[in-house]
Amino acid sequence: MYSYSATRPVFIGLLISAFMLFTGCASVKSLVDMQKPDAKVSGVSLSSLSLTDVTLLVDVDVSNPNSIELKAADFDLALLIDGQTLAAISEPDMGIAIPANGMKTVQFPLTFTFKEVAAAVGGLKGKNVLDYSVDGKVKVDVPILGQVSMPVSFNDVLPVPKLPVIRFNGVKLDSIDWSGAEMTLDLDVTNPNMFGVDLNSLTYQLNADGRELSKGALSQVNLEEGQTESIKVPVSVSLTSMGISLFRLLSSGDSINVNLTGVADILPDLGIWKPEPLTFDASQQLNP
Repeated sequence: MYSYSATRPVFIGLLISAFMLFTGCASVKSLVDMQKPDAKVSGVSLSSLSLTDVTLLVDVDVSNPNSIELKAADFDLALLIDGQTLAAISEPDMGIAIPANGMKTVQFPLTFTFKEVAAAVGGLKGKNVLDYSVDGKVKVDVPILGQVSMPVSFNDVLPVPKLPVIRFNGVKLDSIDWSGAEMTLDLDVTNPNMFGVDLNSLTYQLNADGRELSKGALSQVNLEEGQTESIKVPVSVSLTSMGISLFRLLSSGDSINVNLTGVADILPDLGIWKPEPLTFDASQQLNP
């Protein structure tokens, strides 16, 4: 007589063996069908920027098309300008997990100085932007295939920050009498950068013959990329400020030396750059 209870353990054992055989075959198939991963530099951003140095953040994407997790072993990256390596990253044996059928982004900082850049390109005069490249390779450990090495490359431009330039072109004496003098200051303000810059709280002081003639402030100056703005500043000088000796010099038609000093806050459109206030000091001859 057939007994189900007697054959049940054997039946369950066969099921378990079949399941293990099936899953084992699936695992072997996934290994046999292993595909090469892929790596690329997906972007480079500015982390910090000053007149002396810069730090870039390099994003490296590593993609895994396989159904099992992989390990990214080595990252070797170099930043080059004019064929010269200015910064490099070498990270062996990182063992970063790349998820199955997924992607992992790894970020690396690269820091260098503009002094190093100037040495590489033969000086920065007249340059407000630089071409650069990030080149290197990423290695990933892949079952069956072994360690796969993938080249990566990225090209972009880098801004070279420069302070705005304030030029004191001259001062014109419009009128003079016993109540005082009316003058006009002639200024040029230039933005040498590849991005916009605003000058805020621009204050000035005009001096002559050891005396303070006038001081004041200008409204915000907004400068586009590479723009030069010409500014005429009317100045009223009282007789008390001039003093009798300077009044006589101006009235006689003799030329005198005048000095203009000032300070302005710099507000670049490039938010990562936080420059110190700009100071200026220039002299010109006033010819009545």
